[in-house]
Amino acid sequence: MSIKLNAQSGGSVALDAPTQTTGSADVTLKLPVADGSANQVIQTNGSGQLAFASPSYKNFGTTTISSASSEIDIDFDVTNYSNFKLYLEGWNPSADCNMYCRYKIGGSISTASTYTSLTIKKYAGGFDSSEYGGSNQNYGYMSNNVGGNDSSYEVYNAQLEIMTGSGTGMPFMNISAFYKAADSAYVHNMGIVGWQNFNQIQGIRIYPSTGNITSGKYTLYGS
Repeated sequence: MSIKLNAQSGGSVALDAPTQTTGSADVTLKLPVADGSANQVIQTNGSGQLAFASPSYKNFGTTTISSASSEIDIDFDVTNYSNFKLYLEGWNPSADCNMYCRYKIGGSISTASTYTSLTIKKYAGGFDSSEYGGSNQNYGYMSNNVGGNDSSYEVYNAQLEIMTGSGTGMPFMNISAFYKAADSAYVHNMGIVGWQNFNQIQGIRIYPSTGNITSGKYTLYGS
């Protein structure tokens, strides 16, 4: 059985009961008492009560790097969200490089020496004996010895999780990256970049130590 609602200008919308393959259980759904806010979705409490709610993660979309750039700036909507996930896919450096970052704080990119970062690399045969980064830097050290200028395999891919701090603690970013190093080894790089104060991160700048990022894309989520 279904209910059909006819529009005055033509066309209709039908609500149809599900086909029961086993048993004869009824389903009752209670609509919300008021409309929700823009971009909210309807969710259930598991007992039939429907309500409007914001998605656990907001997808801000995917941006394609359309021209060579020495730095990529990404802003965060810190008015509505305090944590972010950022996926870098197919970033192609024009030369062998390290990958660095800086945070936007107070409306501008910070170069003050209050970054602390720790990154390590894992090869097929084990962990790199070196640890890259340190305390009181003027940039965040993300990845070491990233291969460049090879359109087929020497591309940089990373998953970044950013806790902005929101004035309640020191903001930081977890890093997990996979790429072909300048020595042709395949590397899994992991680490953290922190900011040694209680200011909120409002965005991030990612850039190679030398050369440009010639292609790739990134997707940003907020919660």
